[in-house]
Amino acid sequence: MMNHKRHMKSPFRIARRLAPWMYGVALGAFIIPQAEAQTVAPAGAEQPQGDVDSAIAEIIVTAQKRSESVQKTPLAITAIGGENLRIAGISNVSTLIQSVPGLQLGQFFGVPAVTLRGITLNALNFGVENPIAFHTDGIYYGRPATALSGFYDLARVEVLRGAQGTLYGRNATGGSINIITADPTGDLSGYAQLTYGNYNHLSVEGAVGGPLSDKVQVRLAGRWDYHDGYGRNEATGNDIDDNRERAIRGKLKFLPSENLTILLSGDYYRSNTHPGIHFQGTISGGPLWGAVPPPFLVGLTPGRAPSKLRNISQEYDPTSDSTFWGLGSTITLEMGSVTLRSITGYRSSKSASLGDVDLTSASLISPARVADDAKQFSQELQLVGQSDNANWILGGYYFHEKDDGSLTSGFSNVFLPLFGAPAPASVFNTQGLYTGSQIKTDAFAAFAQYTRKFADRLSVTLGARYSVEIKKTINQNTVDLFTPFSLDFMGTVPAALQIQCGAGLPTIGYAGSGVTCDPKKTFKAFTPKIGVDYQLTPQTLLYASYTRGFKSGTFNFGVVQDAVKPEKLDDFEAGIKTTLLDGRLRANLAGFYYNYKDVQVYNTRPTQTVLENAAAAKLYGFEAEIVAKPDPALQIDLNGSYLHTRYTDYIAADQLRPGGDGVTVNSTGQPAFNLKGNRLPQAPRLSGRLGAAYTLTSALGDFTLRGEAVYTGKLYITQFNTSPAGAVNARTRFNASLAFSGRDGHLYASLNAKNIANKVRVINGYAGSPLAGGAVSGYLEAPRTVDFTIGYKF
Repeated sequence: MMNHKRHMKSPFRIARRLAPWMYGVALGAFIIPQAEAQTVAPAGAEQPQGDVDSAIAEIIVTAQKRSESVQKTPLAITAIGGENLRIAGISNVSTLIQSVPGLQLGQFFGVPAVTLRGITLNALNFGVENPIAFHTDGIYYGRPATALSGFYDLARVEVLRGAQGTLYGRNATGGSINIITADPTGDLSGYAQLTYGNYNHLSVEGAVGGPLSDKVQVRLAGRWDYHDGYGRNEATGNDIDDNRERAIRGKLKFLPSENLTILLSGDYYRSNTHPGIHFQGTISGGPLWGAVPPPFLVGLTPGRAPSKLRNISQEYDPTSDSTFWGLGSTITLEMGSVTLRSITGYRSSKSASLGDVDLTSASLISPARVADDAKQFSQELQLVGQSDNANWILGGYYFHEKDDGSLTSGFSNVFLPLFGAPAPASVFNTQGLYTGSQIKTDAFAAFAQYTRKFADRLSVTLGARYSVEIKKTINQNTVDLFTPFSLDFMGTVPAALQIQCGAGLPTIGYAGSGVTCDPKKTFKAFTPKIGVDYQLTPQTLLYASYTRGFKSGTFNFGVVQDAVKPEKLDDFEAGIKTTLLDGRLRANLAGFYYNYKDVQVYNTRPTQTVLENAAAAKLYGFEAEIVAKPDPALQIDLNGSYLHTRYTDYIAADQLRPGGDGVTVNSTGQPAFNLKGNRLPQAPRLSGRLGAAYTLTSALGDFTLRGEAVYTGKLYITQFNTSPAGAVNARTRFNASLAFSGRDGHLYASLNAKNIANKVRVINGYAGSPLAGGAVSGYLEAPRTVDFTIGYKF
């Protein structure tokens, strides 16, 4: 940890120290300070470099399944320690994005859309898997909704950018977010903190742990968080965009011998929220149903729109309920220079979200309910070896998941003429659309990675993974416009199915479609890695690598369509990590090029959205993470990302613009658009953060004042790059904080203000189906929040 024996410096002295820094950053790759190599501390520990009074603290990571300095890891990785997460008020993935280059997050119906370097899956459908893998304590979480669960009692967070095709279990085409929670220790330790802020934000968090005996250690942690809504449903008068979540985690560590460690864990998380689905306009740029409403809607009383963007006006309040729990074990056996490790996990994830698809107070298409109920089991075995000149790992992985999901949406019976029925005498809601399914996944993988050192400076890494994924499905769909609507029956299977495909079940709706009912698919992939790194000096690392990433194919539910093909990504990357000026300047730079094939993209159909493959895309970019400490009291940090993304081969029909571009047709002869040259969704060209912190020392302790600006460039919400409704404009967010750390190291407090300008900004959006009028909905970032936290650690 940093030494607290600092002294206040005059502004003139600080200015003199700042003068050479721009020169130092620009030439950082070529400055070669002569110093001894650093000693690696235990994983998660902060480690000073050079002068402890002025150097930048370091974090030890386990991104390559072994403990090493983040500055010695030849990967594009951002690591943040648990204490820094608490001080900055980072409590989930949505507040983590400002600290990681190229990371974006949105959500819809409570389902998050995590984007890293332009790789994303912007979808609300159940059964989907994100190409950004999410792990907690080495266990892969299959359901994307779990990424929104709160962070608490953490050792650190590691965000790995780029394809992770060798060491990580599944679907890490674009990267991996690794959460490492605090383990039990041999000494009594813990913390307790209380947060209160505007919107009646109240959060209680704490942990306690220590030895039960010489052979047994325990740790228990929990978090409870609540705040009022940021907006209001004007049709019902109730709050939206509120939060109610609680979580608890327990860990038990057994030490039967010096060589054997058994770590058991269990956790539970529950949330009840009302996430607003905010109307942004239509792709056509006109009113909800275009310039002229369809004939069967003439005479229908129009719905009321909200008076401001922060609010909604919908006849049903949006709701999202989630319950996640799981059990895990990590058994480690040390056998000299070789370690055998077993990681076992069981997860249960249940979520249900309710919202209004037509986004108005009219009873047209509402409510829609997306439900997911998944159970998963995973087992990983690792054999890890290390010597003076080599590191290696051999492993095997198994994953099983059963996911039951459904999408239901009530329709007004004014839609009867669309299906050849007579116009209704009166308007009321019917059961409408039901899409239900089950998907079972069995994934197997064997992997190996070997790193050899030559002449103490040059290292070569070879790795490979072979994956086999077997997916089985039951696909069911129906439209019922005659049964009166009831919330109690949402999610139940209607008696008459219009589409059905499943092993051992009658096939319905596939005859004459040209598509064969095939409820089982096997996907295989070989994903190699080749890497070279060169320790130019003890403080400067150069690296380059090639890695292939793989994301499994899957099924679409509720439509007659072949399985979606797996996507593959060839990742070429090079970077430099350097620490200069006696540890007071750190510059980590990375450049990458992606060759992206069979990209999985969501597109609209008449009644819903489905997953399809774009043929190919090219992405390249540059990232920088720079930290400077020109004075022991002052620290400046800058991270930035430049991203170029383009489809190189993609022809797609747009149901919201059925005429296409007037020239292009797709493989079935339907009018379409040639999207070659379009940008990928959720991929801003420029993004970054500039922050500075200044520490004052007093007899009471240290006071640190920090300010930062976070910028995100313009992005598009769909592959069609429509504007303005299909685009999210550039935005800048300003944050500030004042933190206090007591002289005894126990008492701490912080005051955090986020989005100081109180701008109402759209983070991402979602284009609905033609039946919903082509409405574009948006997810809003939080308004200005001010929170005060006080805590005590021991």
